[in-house]
Amino acid sequence: MPRLSMVELGRRLGVDRSTVSRALNPEKAHLVAVETRERIQREAALAGYTLDVTAQALRLGRSQTIGILVPDLANETFINVIRQIVRGITASGDKIGSATPLIAECLDKPDETRRLLQTFRLRRVDAIVALSATELDLAPLREAAADIPVILAIRSVSGAVFPSALCDDEFGGAIVAEYLASRGHKVVAQLRGPLASATFRNRSRGFSRVCAARGLVESPLGVEARRPTTADAKEAIGVILAAPQRPTAVFAHNDALAIGLMEAMRERGLDCPADLAIVGFNNIELGGVLATPLTTVDYPVREVGDHAAHLLRTLIADPTAPWESRTFKPALIVRASA
Repeated sequence: MPRLSMVELGRRLGVDRSTVSRALNPEKAHLVAVETRERIQREAALAGYTLDVTAQALRLGRSQTIGILVPDLANETFINVIRQIVRGITASGDKIGSATPLIAECLDKPDETRRLLQTFRLRRVDAIVALSATELDLAPLREAAADIPVILAIRSVSGAVFPSALCDDEFGGAIVAEYLASRGHKVVAQLRGPLASATFRNRSRGFSRVCAARGLVESPLGVEARRPTTADAKEAIGVILAAPQRPTAVFAHNDALAIGLMEAMRERGLDCPADLAIVGFNNIELGGVLATPLTTVDYPVREVGDHAAHLLRTLIADPTAPWESRTFKPALIVRASA
């Protein structure tokens, strides 16, 4: 509760209550002369005055918050995209630029995703950005979108159309297969991420399509990590090495999986790329400083983040405004691992 009312604060400073209200409102402070605004804000702070942001949100119909749902806060690519989204919002220079992001981790658990989406709705966020969408999340995403703008970034879902900012993951898988074919590999494998995510399904589809066109044999087939983590990759190495047609190269669906494979090879006394070439996806910072730097696909972080921010600004300002989903192409970065 404020210790001093706006009327009392205005009397103390010799200004109208309306001037005090504008000076203390982030959306209207620019309407007050700089010197007056700073004097009011300074005196309000000394008097212990705090703005009731909940009441303000009810009056304005806007909470000045954005819900961001992420599957894994340890994943560098998700964090980098979130940073780019926040930069894009802040740099807008409009009233939406002062919105506060509320970031929540769902760990790819459908029940947790549903709970967090409901929490965002109860908190009256102005929009939601889901970086975590899987096919299992379609119903709660639709429910949330009936109330507020829902934007997808990084991951898409089938069965509904949402404003989206995505990477062309199928193209990314395809360029890996093309590269391996150009290096003379004949038998290759994929270490796929969990296929509930369209991200990994599309990477797999692009890779397999080019393998078939270029005459590459995929062996073994169907190696899928339970989670896209380093630890899960280390569990998969035995299956890959035991294949009747042993591959000479592996496309890991993200860099964490690729690094896990490389570490498992080192523990077995195997050399990368002499015994097994490895290609990852995302271009995380660690991959470039390994003893054997990782060949990988560079994720279009800036483009995806900037477009997600553009969609946020557009749809918060007017939920009925026209929007365009966009998909951005990644690029291959060749290093020593393949």
